[in-house]
Parts: sequence; C-alpha cells; structure tokens
Amino acid sequence: MVSSLTDNDELQLNAYCDGELDLAAAAAFERRLADDKLLRAQYVRLMSLRQAFRSLPQSDVPAGLQARIQSRLDAERPAQITSEAGSKVRVLRQRSWSFQALAAAVVFGAVISTSVMMTIGHFEQREEVASQVVAGHIRSLLAPQPFDIASSDRHTVKPWFTARLPESPQVPDLAARGFALLGGRVDVIGHDPVATIVYKHAAHTVSLTTLRPGQSVPDQAIAGYNVRSWRDADFTYVAVSDLPAADLATFERVFSTGSPAPEVK
Repeated sequence: MVSSLTDNDELQLNAYCDGELDLAAAAAFERRLADDKLLRAQYVRLMSLRQAFRSLPQSDVPAGLQARIQSRLDAERPAQITSEAGSKVRVLRQRSWSFQALAAAVVFGAVISTSVMMTIGHFEQREEVASQVVAGHIRSLLAPQPFDIASSDRHTVKPWFTARLPESPQVPDLAARGFALLGGRVDVIGHDPVATIVYKHAAHTVSLTTLRPGQSVPDQAIAGYNVRSWRDADFTYVAVSDLPAADLATFERVFSTGSPAPEVK
C-alpha cells in the first residue's frame, strides 16, 4: 500500500489542476482521484489553498512610505550638479529612477509576502483544527461508545455540558427529522475543551463539535470522513461523519432550524 504521494503524483496533480493534461490523461487521472483517497485529499488541499490565494486582499503601499523613500533618495543625490556635467546628470537621473523602481519593488514584495504568509498561516491553522476534529471523531468510534454521557434527552445532555464547560451549546432533539440524539462528550481542540454532540442517522454516527465563534473550518474530506462547518452568533459548528456530503448539508439545515431558542435565565 502506498503511504505517500510520489513526485510524479504531485507533478500530475499540479498539471491536472492547471488544465495542462490532454483529454485522455485527464480522464485517467480523474479515475485515480476517485479511487485514491490520499491523492483526493491532496487535491482538496491544493484547490483550497489556491482559492485562499485568489481571495488575497489588495494591499496598498502604506500612506507616507512612498514619500519617505523619495525623500531618502533625494538626500543621496549631489546637492549641486554643474551644467558642464550634462552626461553625468543623465546617468544620475537614470540611477535615481532605478533606485526608485527597486525600492518600490521591495516594498510591494514585502507587502505581498506578508499577505501571502498570513493567508498560508490562516489556511494551515484551519486545516489543523479540521484534522483535530476528525481525529476526535475517529477516536470516539474506536472507543466502546462514542460519547461520555449516553442520553436521548436534551434536558440531560445540555446540563451535563453546562457543568463542565464555560459555554455549552443548545442540544436539539432531531429524532423526528432522522437524526437521533445519542449523547455528548468533551473533546480537546488545541488546548481548549469543547462540546461534541453525538447523533445517529441510520447506521452512521455524526459528531457535531462546537468551537469558539468566529473560527472558520473549510468543508472537505479527511481520512474518508466528510467535514461540514457553519456558524451562528454563539459557536462555529463542525460536523464530521462518513455520511455523504449532501446528507451532512441536510443535517446542517435540520440542526439550524431545529435548535431551540436559548432559555431565558
């Protein structure tokens, strides 16, 4: 069993994403994508990263920086140039413009590099969170039970979370809509304990992990499990299951419409 992609795999993948393969080669590669989970996961990561680059903000040179560069260049010019040195004047002007172009290129490169590095760092952080959530789901399936508290009563599961976490999510009963509540557990994402609500749909387990509001996790497939994320004012929700992506989208709609209003304290 191949445990990693070869250099040729990476080259073919990039060529496929760039549209550089002919029809026959592209069709053969798509068949490989359908059968090779590792290659498919790398394809999803690559396309997500490309999308992140496309969404880079347009950054302007900071106000006043161009003026400071020009001032520094002017200070380095000779204070007086005699009329007899016309040829030297032209050379100095050419050098001045060369320095200005170089300085502008350096500033532009620094701004773009900073934006790119920030985007890559944010992308990698989102990928790491998604991987940790999936790892929690897999660990739960390997355990005797995928929950710490077993109950189909939301009035039991919700207080259990409240007693253990600073913030606990609503726990709607979705059995009438095809997703039976099994219970809940506490996972650790990064260094933070978080609530994970466990549902069952036919023979499939759905882990719904709740993260801090404002976090972002991309929809994707990891290790054969589909990941779907959405947000509201209180939490970022990340659902993980071996259900098809369309069924997880249905679960999002069912959960979002079936979640009860917060109780008045």
